[in-house]
Amino acid sequence: MPYLYRVAYDGALFHGFTGHQNSVERALRRALGEILGRGSRTDPGVSAVANVVMASRVLPVGYINSRLPRGVWVWAVASVPDGFNPRRARAREYLYVAPHWGEDLEAMREAAGLLTGTHNYASFAKMRGSRGVPAVTTIYRIDVELAGSLVIMRFVGRGFRNKMLRKLAWAILAAGRGVLRLGDLKELLENPRPGAVPSAPAEGLVLLNIEYDGVSFQVDAAALRSVYRYFLSKARSLAARAAALETAGKALALWED
Repeated sequence: MPYLYRVAYDGALFHGFTGHQNSVERALRRALGEILGRGSRTDPGVSAVANVVMASRVLPVGYINSRLPRGVWVWAVASVPDGFNPRRARAREYLYVAPHWGEDLEAMREAAGLLTGTHNYASFAKMRGSRGVPAVTTIYRIDVELAGSLVIMRFVGRGFRNKMLRKLAWAILAAGRGVLRLGDLKELLENPRPGAVPSAPAEGLVLLNIEYDGVSFQVDAAALRSVYRYFLSKARSLAARAAALETAGKALALWED
């Protein structure tokens, strides 16, 4: 019987989820053994709250975490039937955070509404092989909010192609700046042009959740608290660093007078 593990990690400390010597999956393999499947292959710099991996054995969560490097944790486990495919999720939820440089909120929301639904997103994905290969998927919801000096974008969909979320985030921000019009986005959906849209920085993206039908996870409270404390502590440290940089910038601006 295979087992599904919830995994959180700080993407800044790893070179992506898989395919590199310093990947998250490589670290998990050393602790869990063979990895039979995964929920999402996140890019270098992308963090996760609840990615999943599937392994053939069940081990105590505390034991697993004692064998993992700093910045990655297993915090829940569930048994799943033979033949289970963790790529076939009901929904995936991601958050993208970007600095707000005056982008128009309503323009971004209009762009998000246009990009929601079932479309060929080949213009908004890194496509391999033939340029004519479609990238059809369904996005259930894109919410755009302002939180102080930040733009918060929440994406919920069945699945997302390679670089798709970062390209969608770039396009929504570009719409808020007047760089892309709604007509431009509609054209990119109706007449896909792979490579037409750049990617927003990976560091702003977080995988929040992957939902499955009929899977019940057993949460390890101690592991969950460790993850929470780590991210909260790092957030406070980075906030202090950001405040110091802002103070330095304002001090430099005084020399113009």
